[in-house]
Amino acid sequence: MLRSRRFWIGVSVSALFLYLFFRNLRLNEIGEAFASANYWLIGPAIAIYFLSVLFRALRWRFVLSPIGRFSTLRLFPVVVVGYMANNLLPVRLGELVRAYYISQRERVSGSSSLATIIIERVYDGLTLLLFLALAAAFLPLAGIVDGLGERSGVPWLLLLGAVGGAFVGAIVILTLLATFPRLHGLVLWLPRLLPSRLRPRAAQIIGLFLEGLAILKSPRRQVGVLLLSLPVWICEGAMYLVVGLGFGLQQSLDGFGLLVGAMLLATAVANLAVSLPSSQGGVGPFEFFAASSLVLVGVAEATAKAYALVLHLALLAPVTLAGLVILWWENLSLTQLARAGSAREPAGYGAEDVPLKHIPRGEKP
Repeated sequence: MLRSRRFWIGVSVSALFLYLFFRNLRLNEIGEAFASANYWLIGPAIAIYFLSVLFRALRWRFVLSPIGRFSTLRLFPVVVVGYMANNLLPVRLGELVRAYYISQRERVSGSSSLATIIIERVYDGLTLLLFLALAAAFLPLAGIVDGLGERSGVPWLLLLGAVGGAFVGAIVILTLLATFPRLHGLVLWLPRLLPSRLRPRAAQIIGLFLEGLAILKSPRRQVGVLLLSLPVWICEGAMYLVVGLGFGLQQSLDGFGLLVGAMLLATAVANLAVSLPSSQGGVGPFEFFAASSLVLVGVAEATAKAYALVLHLALLAPVTLAGLVILWWENLSLTQLARAGSAREPAGYGAEDVPLKHIPRGEKP
């Protein structure tokens, strides 16, 4: 892994944003913020987060429905393993791990599964943009965007437009591919650019990927995906709120409406910042943008930074530990899944696919 270019890209992104996060940090003030926090609220916050993960499994079941029938409880551990892998691997390789893992666990095409995961990510982005719009009802969003630009050195209005355009453009392109079969011929032409021995396999992978977009053929089902995305992010935003109450953010903000607006803003900004492939678990960008958004609405900088650190730890550690336990129970390793998922695109479960060897606990290999 240390020789991987992707690993060092992730480390570099983390290092840059952690430098921005920790510069000018006053240790005595952040120490006081840590000391005064109510950590008893972390437990309920983590429980709310796992409820969010359960809603993710429910939404994924809906997105997968055109290509197969799956139990939400069967998909839940796959989602957990995928998030664990995203937290430990750079540039969101956990998405490939999740697609490969379900292809072995449920005998479903990995390429089609990857397409459904991409759909999820696009709707996550659209939901977070909706959260930003809702935050504007409570906060002076234009001034906050300008402030984020000054703190990060990035023209945030331009970046926000680019991110919003990317998500909207992605859903339009994916919908067109799903809806108009004539476009499939254009996409399936791409394997002709490859050596002849690779063309049949590449064409199969692209064909299966296009099958995974089937949910987008129906506008009614697209609305269903968006509606199922709302409880996912409402629960995660509620987690941010509960941890915020533990750090007394309500005392820094004038009124409950401003607190709700601040949590909507922090949820949207922090997660949009890590939506693009970057560092392992979003470490660095998440802390910087979550804390910066809160400082700009009136939270003391030390409190905002202490809150961001504890919040991200509560987001990363429990689901990562749960994912590792799931793999331990099935006698699998993250290294095994990562190599299998990234070495070749899982096209499905057939004659060319070799299943991972699952050995139940207590049995000898």
